[in-house]
Amino acid sequence: MKLYTFTQLTAISAALLGSASFAASNDALLELLVQKGVLTQDEATSVAAELEEQDQGFSISAKGKETVKLRFNGRLQGQYDSLAGSVNGADTPTTNHFYFRRLFFGVKANLDNGFYAESVFDVAGEDFSFDKASFGYKFDDKLNAQFGFQKVPFGFEETSSSSKLPTIERSAANRFFADQIDFSARHTGIHAQGDLGAGFSYAVSLVNGAQGEGTKLWGDSESDNALAYFGRLQWEADGLTVGVDAGANSNSDDKVGGNDVVAYTGYVNYKFEGLDLLGEYFHGDLGDFGDVDGYALRASYKIGKFEPVLRYSHLEADDFDIDVDELIRRASSGPDALATSANAGNEIDSVYFGANYYYSKAVTFMAGYEIADAEDEAGTEVEVDGFRARVQLLW
Repeated sequence: MKLYTFTQLTAISAALLGSASFAASNDALLELLVQKGVLTQDEATSVAAELEEQDQGFSISAKGKETVKLRFNGRLQGQYDSLAGSVNGADTPTTNHFYFRRLFFGVKANLDNGFYAESVFDVAGEDFSFDKASFGYKFDDKLNAQFGFQKVPFGFEETSSSSKLPTIERSAANRFFADQIDFSARHTGIHAQGDLGAGFSYAVSLVNGAQGEGTKLWGDSESDNALAYFGRLQWEADGLTVGVDAGANSNSDDKVGGNDVVAYTGYVNYKFEGLDLLGEYFHGDLGDFGDVDGYALRASYKIGKFEPVLRYSHLEADDFDIDVDELIRRASSGPDALATSANAGNEIDSVYFGANYYYSKAVTFMAGYEIADAEDEAGTEVEVDGFRARVQLLW
């Protein structure tokens, strides 16, 4: 199938992207391709049968001056949270609701000249947003480079896809660096990774210090000039992964009072048959606020389609206030709830236990219970406990 002009290629790619984002099924997408003359009815019928048999998503090739291969995918996570809490024994309001935790639509394009691009859109929040947007070129196995908005190499659990995590939410120690102080997670800039041989691999990032996709500079053009640096060295063999990540961020968005942040994490992950063990340690230098240290220990074991999971995490800061409702996602917040008291917090412990049921590779049911206790040096105690449940569909 040949498309003789770049305009035709662009128009059909846009139509495909729109279909992938909003169609109710692959059938609707195939019908549009037939209407556009990209596929015949017989070809569409054949592709539908292949999709049903392989359950691998949808891809199409178009030939013009360059060959382009497009692949569409999505992730839906419907969730229920019920979290209660207390401050010094006085109950706080309870979180109790259904919502979409994630609703992702993605498209990846590969050109035969070696370039590729990927965009993932998140429509679960109130505002349309990017989860990932980048393009890149793979020179060889030792150097695969990208420019764009994606996660920096800091934190094993943070850089693992939520679709593959056995726990419903990431640990409190992880969320401190990714969510409370906006140190790690997604930044815009230059990223690269590659294999070094003998089981070793690396990843590096030179990015904006402020989190975000970078199209807007959050006000005046000169207001966010700080850059951040991240690096990873990892070794893998026989189900064992050992790694060290480090980063330096001047944190221009003032999450830590304008102080520079330097942090590292070391981790060990071991997988054998159904067993999955993870241990991760974090350390951060927060400048005038002193140090912060934390760790998370996680164990899960698949028994057929069932998977029990247990995790314990701990975080302690010298002088920086721990925000409990930020570290325990969707915990109660507001003037009479956890956030106010948490602004004087210095230490938090969390235990999560749950079970997952893998109906298929594409459908997973998850349920878990989390108990968290935080305390500051003045003796203020904040407690959170509650139940979460999630259904996940991938396509």
